[in-house]
Order: sequence, then C-alpha cells, then structure tokens
Amino acid sequence: MKKACLVLAVGLSLAAAIAIPGRSDTASKKIAVMWDTKSDMANRVMMGFMARIRTLAPDMEVKQHRQLTDMKEVEQVFRECENSTDGIVVLRSSGAKFLGTANPKVPCFLGATNNPVELGAIKNLNAPEGKITGVTYFIPYEKRFEIIMSLFPSIKSVGILVEKGHPSGPIEAAGTQVQCKRLGIAYNEVVADDLKSLIEGTKKLAGKVDLIIICNNRLVMDNITNLLPILNQAKTPTFSFAEAPVKAGAVAGVAADDIKLGGFLAESVVDVVINRKTISQVPVKTDPNPRISINESMMRSLGLKFPEGILKGAEIVR
Repeated sequence: MKKACLVLAVGLSLAAAIAIPGRSDTASKKIAVMWDTKSDMANRVMMGFMARIRTLAPDMEVKQHRQLTDMKEVEQVFRECENSTDGIVVLRSSGAKFLGTANPKVPCFLGATNNPVELGAIKNLNAPEGKITGVTYFIPYEKRFEIIMSLFPSIKSVGILVEKGHPSGPIEAAGTQVQCKRLGIAYNEVVADDLKSLIEGTKKLAGKVDLIIICNNRLVMDNITNLLPILNQAKTPTFSFAEAPVKAGAVAGVAADDIKLGGFLAESVVDVVINRKTISQVPVKTDPNPRISINESMMRSLGLKFPEGILKGAEIVR
C-alpha cells in the first residue's frame, strides 16, 4: 500500500511539473534583450515584457543591454549572447532589419518594430520561418485610414513627415501613399534628415494640405513641439501614427499599446524557450485593438467635431 502511494505521489509531482509550463527548468534559461540608441517605445515594451515574464517564468535570467551605441555594437553583443543564452530579444525596426540578415543560431524575438515582413526579417507573420518571431506595432494602413476618414471625412490632400534613413520611414510613406491613391487623396511628403529640413518642409505644407500625418520616426517625434506651432497657426490638423504627439498637441492618432505588446512578447519567449514550440507555431503578434487618442483642446481650437461614437471609445487628452 505504501509503495502504491509513493508511486502515485511521484506521478502527481511529475504531472504538476508538466502542467505548469517553465516551472521545472526556468532557472536554467537565459535571455538577452538589446536595442540601439534611445527609444521610449523600447522602454515601454520592456516594461510590459518584464512584468509578464516575472509571472510566467519568475526564475528566468534576463540580461538587458539598453541603448547600445549603434547597430555595430548591437551585432557585437548579439554574437556574444548567441553562445551564452537560450534566446535573444532585439528591439526596434533597426533590430528587425539586422535580424533579417543575421542568420541567428538561437531563437530570436523582435519587438518595438514596424512590419517585420517589410523590414526583411521574416516572410510570414502568421507562420514565421527560421528562428525569428515576436511582436510588431504595425497597424494595417486600411485600418488607419478608416479612422482618419471617420475623423476627417472631407480631406482632399495629405502631407506626411518622414525621417530620411529611418528603417520604418519608407514603410509608412509607402503605406500612406497607397491608401491616398485608393481614396483619391493627393499625397505629399517631407523626407528630412535633420531638424532644419524638417521645419522647412513642414512650413511648405502648412496651410496647403488638409491633413498632416506624423510618422513614428525619431526625428519627427523628438521635434514635435517645434512642428506643431507651425501647423496649428496655419490651422492644419494633425494625425499621428504614435500616441506621444497627441499628448504634445496633435489633434488625433492611433497606435498599438506598447506595454500590452511587451506582455505578448514575453508569452512568445516562454512558448519557444520553455514550452519548446517551434517558431512557426508562434505567430508574430499585433495589438488587436489599437488605441485611438484625441486631444480635446486642440480639436476644439481648430473647430473640429468628431463622431460621438469615436469619442466615447478614444483616450481623451485634455
């Protein structure tokens, strides 16, 4: 009888270990996280990632390499980590482009990035090939323009502000141009490599187009307070592909929830590194419900009226 009880106890213990993913071998797993230069988005993704990973795999070792000098240093750290970790997280669009040519030895995970297909990291979001999966803040441009047209139904022309050389700049410009062509909207762009050319280009478009779109590029985002007075004085409304400009004074915007995406990223890491799913079984995740944000005071100052249904579901900045 005692022997039978012992066998049963051992069996239950083994079943419990299997039933709780990662509990038995989490302590031996090591993950490296890295990205180049300053990025508020990467910081927010990491907040969501660490909060979720501590729930799913509390003993996993996560070594962070924040704000490395450039992609040359990222590659150096990446190659070192390939020999000492079970997986590597590389954040930002620059990181996704790097992974597309890195031929990694260990599972890799991307985040805080634009569409990884367009950046050349993978070919299929739903069944990624090779050793790369993760999350993306990408929102289909059809969805973005559904929101834009519901807020600004009478626009006939659009201008977009793009940073020259930023990996996601050509993606956002091309996606916007396709939708403008589909909808019969005149397309204009400012492609700038420094603040001076960005301001000069913005002045040329201010008052000449019905809407300015603010790209999720560092040069544009970091200098939004220099651009908005020019556009607001010309009564040119602004729509942002990120949330921060709306808080700074852009009229409206749509963006994925970076902290939510960080949580999704942690789940993908655990699925692959601990639960031993193949990369192709772990789709690149997106935010299924991106957030619309509206600056109420700027909306009123420009004399705009947005549909009540959108206002009720949006994050209102006052």
